[in-house]
Amino acid sequence: MPSEFTVRALDSTVRIAADASLTAEQFADVRAQWKDVLVDHDESPDLTIRIGIGTGTGTEPLDGADSVFHYSFEGLCDRLTTAVTLGGIRNLQGRALMLHAAAVDAGDGRVVAFVGPSGRGKTTAAQALGREFGYVTDETLAVRLDGTVLSYRKPLSIGSRPGQKRTVPASDLGLRPVEHDDLELAAVVLLDRRPDIETPRIESVPLTEGLPELVSQSSYLGGMTRPLRTLADLVLAAGGIRRVVYSEAETLPPLLEELIATRDVDPPMLVDVSSALKKGCGCLGERLAQQDQDASADLAPKGSYRREVHRDSLMLDDSLFVLRKSDVMVLEGVGPAVWLGADDSSEEELRDAALEQLPEPPEGVDPALVVSAAIKDLLDAGLLVQQA
Repeated sequence: MPSEFTVRALDSTVRIAADASLTAEQFADVRAQWKDVLVDHDESPDLTIRIGIGTGTGTEPLDGADSVFHYSFEGLCDRLTTAVTLGGIRNLQGRALMLHAAAVDAGDGRVVAFVGPSGRGKTTAAQALGREFGYVTDETLAVRLDGTVLSYRKPLSIGSRPGQKRTVPASDLGLRPVEHDDLELAAVVLLDRRPDIETPRIESVPLTEGLPELVSQSSYLGGMTRPLRTLADLVLAAGGIRRVVYSEAETLPPLLEELIATRDVDPPMLVDVSSALKKGCGCLGERLAQQDQDASADLAPKGSYRREVHRDSLMLDDSLFVLRKSDVMVLEGVGPAVWLGADDSSEEELRDAALEQLPEPPEGVDPALVVSAAIKDLLDAGLLVQQA
């Protein structure tokens, strides 16, 4: 009896191999859940996942395979969807923007992404929208660097508690297939589900406000080249960020065309800060490329300040965004001037740099105290380090 099958997860092939703990009926059920993304693939897959009921203790290891086990069949199916998705995401890291988003095709290749954390209603929105438009995904959207989108018609996990969710193929829920091979990101929408909203509304969200939320709802963003600039460019090409405030998912389909048509008319000015910084900027890529960086730190004056290691930095109008490992910090006011000036600099040098770049302080405001407070805040936030 066959005990394995292969599915397409984004641009990866994943082979799912069942051990002897699954009955023939259970194996057939698992395979049926993934019927919308089944592929004929005789060559070696990108990933193999071994599945079974129980703990997997004492089972013969399968070389090069991930393992997914659970004491219940429902829990196993729920965990499997996560494992397959993570496998597809890992293989795309650095090559695509991956958002925690539901998405549908408007019918002509234009894709609308509905972004939000767990519990915000992505799967429910995917069901309501997917019955009228092409179902692209319910939780993981991959956008290539040129703005094209990868469809991931995965099964949906229905329910509110992990381990107790039903895994249902999209076709069984009546979700429409995508009819176009070429998909392009046309709108990025933040989901804001609230009770007692009788009429849903669409709001434009400034990029300076929405970018941190998109960063928090991304996977492997730091693995991309110039991640903040790449994210900002893709979002701006899709017309900026919108927010839909709603109560019931059934009210979302009539809004799709308006969400696509609503575009920012006054996008922010972008300055790719990390690309402009010279030696000693502290950005991760430069640190890795320059092996003498640690040695040069020993030559820095005692008590001086420098920027801490970070992955990327981007100026949006007057706000500076600094991406660390996976979170972004937003600096405003005197913060950007102090952070940018911190190149083995003394507090006095940072104060002078801030005074050169910023308007004259209001009467009664001591710039030395303002810069001192900003330095402390940046040290506390882990964005500056002081030479001991």
